[in-house]
Amino acid sequence: MFSWVFRTRLHAWISVLVLFASWPLSVSAQDSALIAGQDTFATVVRPNGGRVLRSGGVLEVDSPRDGQDAWAIQLQSPMIGRPIRKGDAFSVCFSARTVDAGNQNSGTIHVTVSKDDPWRAIQANNGFRTLAVPNVWHDFAINFRAEQDFPADQFRASLQLAAHQQRLEIRDLKFRRHGQTPDALLPKQKLFYPGRFADPTWKQMADDRIRRHRQSDLRIRVTDTLGSPVPDCTVTIRQQKHAYAFGTFVGDVPNRNDDAGQRFRRETLRNFNRVTLPRYWADWGTDSPEGLDRSNAVARWAASTDLELKTHLLLYPRYIPKRVVANRKDASLFRKQVVTAMEDALDETRHLKCFVWDAINELRDDELVGDVLGNEFYAEVFNLANRRRPDVRWFINEYGLLTGGAKRQEYLDQYIRRIKQILADGGAVEGIGVQGHFTESLLTPQQIWEVLDRLDDFGLPIEVTEFDVDTDDEVTQAEFTEDFMTAIFAHPSTTGLTTWDFWEGDMWRPRGAMYRTNWTIKPNGKVWQKLVLDRWWTDETAVTDATGECVARVFHGDHEVTVRTKTSARSVVGRFTVTADQEARIVLDEPEQTGQAK
Repeated sequence: MFSWVFRTRLHAWISVLVLFASWPLSVSAQDSALIAGQDTFATVVRPNGGRVLRSGGVLEVDSPRDGQDAWAIQLQSPMIGRPIRKGDAFSVCFSARTVDAGNQNSGTIHVTVSKDDPWRAIQANNGFRTLAVPNVWHDFAINFRAEQDFPADQFRASLQLAAHQQRLEIRDLKFRRHGQTPDALLPKQKLFYPGRFADPTWKQMADDRIRRHRQSDLRIRVTDTLGSPVPDCTVTIRQQKHAYAFGTFVGDVPNRNDDAGQRFRRETLRNFNRVTLPRYWADWGTDSPEGLDRSNAVARWAASTDLELKTHLLLYPRYIPKRVVANRKDASLFRKQVVTAMEDALDETRHLKCFVWDAINELRDDELVGDVLGNEFYAEVFNLANRRRPDVRWFINEYGLLTGGAKRQEYLDQYIRRIKQILADGGAVEGIGVQGHFTESLLTPQQIWEVLDRLDDFGLPIEVTEFDVDTDDEVTQAEFTEDFMTAIFAHPSTTGLTTWDFWEGDMWRPRGAMYRTNWTIKPNGKVWQKLVLDRWWTDETAVTDATGECVARVFHGDHEVTVRTKTSARSVVGRFTVTADQEARIVLDEPEQTGQAK
């Protein structure tokens, strides 16, 4: 586990307030209308939940304790008084700062445009935003887009302010409607990244750990056929493939025969050494013939490449097909259908040389499988998977550990308890997956390492299984991507980092893409390439000494070693896999040599 030699506290940020020149909020005049200003937002406070004072244009919020619902203190706009059309855009804009964050590193505000009875967000995907609020004034601009038509007088904007003990100040609060205005013309917000003010020594610490855990000495020994050393040879060592998994999720685009499909396949091979294959047992997934065909087609393409394969996933309680959910009151039948589906998935893919498979996804939200079959069934899932495919490393996967805002610690505690329980029940958990779908709330490198350190207690491989940063602020997106990737790669227990797709034309959250729809690369994509294909990539040249040896510090993975002598134009090539300090011998006047370095 890592020890941390510095503590970054938010109160230190005030000294760099000058860096927070506000990024102008560009609001389109096209079909833009003010629904509510700060004075027309109502204060809704549960008894003894806290208070909101209005003082000189500033809303002073006091949430006095931890443990209450975030909505115990709310600011609510009037209802949207006109019918809502599918695609209509809305924005909630304000400035805020934290006066006292309690025992958290920052204040927290949840923002939604939603209805009550039953509660529903105006957009299901990313319709509930969690914001980390610094202790300096920062501008926020949160956009929502209606996913369907809705009648008037049902939806309103809401700020939930009681996520934990905290005191906040809010000003310039506005709720606007923008109609069908395109995303590019909606208000823009500069992300607040607290890691920008972390002690800069963390980067040196990370580089030291990368050198220690991700690199090894490769000693090249060049001899002639009689075993005599050959000095003054020029030795070039070029990496061919990472041992560390730098992957991407892929959807259906690899199945396409158009220009986009061809470009997608080409960029996948260029930027990644692993792909995560979609295999969702759901009504829209492999439970339908069309969905099964799509999954199998993507898998066939991936298997034809040199990419390492991962499959996502075996059991996802949230999306179990409705025909099976209908049998939840018959536990025996329900179990049979779930087990049969898992066995079929494993049989269907037995020919795939998968390295990793997500066995179970997002158990924190499970209100089905555990209720019907008992929580001990989760261990059975892992054991069934291991019996059928012992050649695969089986992972558990969960969200909110890095992106849960004020609930991040609670979610991490729950995840640790869940893993402990599955292990105690005899489940063969072989890896720990951590999702990282970031929006407005970013972490410092310190906070990232703290999460990984706690999970490291299990002694299992850890992977960031789903990574993206959903924002229009491409500068901060790239800055955070570089620090995040560096922190993850530097932690010795991690074995992989997977971005949740990379092309805007096929992204769950398009703003998180590394390539735009027209295939121009974004700043975060350039960061990925700089790190994965340059900074963490071996390309070294050395000269053998009098003993016929030279040593290079190389990144773990496959390498091509080329030896040229002074007296001959001929070169000898060797290919070696490096995972620890080792020696590779190359004999001149022998054909190409391949193998594990000794």
